[in-house]
Amino acid sequence: MSGHAIHIKIDGRTYAGTYQVDRKILTVTTPYGRKSAEISPRVAHDTLAHQLLQELVQQEKARKGSTL
Repeated sequence: MSGHAIHIKIDGRTYAGTYQVDRKILTVTTPYGRKSAEISPRVAHDTLAHQLLQELVQQEKARKGSTL
């Protein structure tokens, strides 16, 4: 994965991913998914990337049979 590395901690575990910005779209990529959002001029790229990574982790944890 190329791009900017990001990490978050949820329930004592650290989750990692990368994000890239293309035009006005920020995309977070992890081994278990990818999520994109339009960039707002009032929100830092890191903040949006962390939010998307958290959503990806929560979706994966909710998925039946998830090993996260």
